[in-house]
Amino acid sequence: MPLPSWEEAYRIRSFEVDFRNRLHLNVVFHLLQETATNQIERQGIGVEVLRNRNEAWVLSRLLLEMDRYPGHGEEIRVETWPRGIERLFAHRDFQITTVAREILGRATSYWLLMDLKTRRPKRLHEVFEHMPTAPDRKALTVNPEKLPPLHKPEPVMTVQAGYPQLDLNNHVNNAHYIEWALDAFPIKMHEAWQPARLQVNFQAETKCGDRITLFKGKIDENRSPAYGIEGLKDDGKTLAFQARLEWREVPVLP
Repeated sequence: MPLPSWEEAYRIRSFEVDFRNRLHLNVVFHLLQETATNQIERQGIGVEVLRNRNEAWVLSRLLLEMDRYPGHGEEIRVETWPRGIERLFAHRDFQITTVAREILGRATSYWLLMDLKTRRPKRLHEVFEHMPTAPDRKALTVNPEKLPPLHKPEPVMTVQAGYPQLDLNNHVNNAHYIEWALDAFPIKMHEAWQPARLQVNFQAETKCGDRITLFKGKIDENRSPAYGIEGLKDDGKTLAFQARLEWREVPVLP
């Protein structure tokens, strides 16, 4: 029987880091997604198999904590494992480490198996019947829960989904929502602070040409800055995504 976990090695490339030589947060999402995709391909429920069944895996929620961002040239390991199912959600965890096994980040996520014809989630018991899982191994002690609506958020900007943001399912890939969320903050914020904890909940798919208005609101806490972000579609009613982003000061290098 195959092991429940899967690991990939990545070397950080120059175009994947920012002006402070920190791996971009949206690239972290790409690496998590790539590692999960490679595991399910080997488990026989990958992209092409599901496409032939008019199905697709869709990320619903993800909670990520980053202790340190690797820089250009560093080699990292991304490990992932399925923890099982909870109602219609497939629960999957991640751990990001250096070659020396220093923990850089941890994440936990919920995925849906979507019927591409009905656009509704499918039950998972058949998929998980023969899949090895690690239900007791938790990357984080909490799960990504439902996020409350923001109180009087301020509009920040409007973006339009285009060809570069589309993935194999012909909708905006989850990592591009993170790009939009980070763009909601001024450059001075990125100079002095870095994302420490992010939860993102994907509410509705975004197609090419769709316009999303981003709203931002500060969450009043006696800790480091924390903000909520909401992406609202042009109809003024449909939430495309919600995010909660907590920051910490950029460490001073010796």
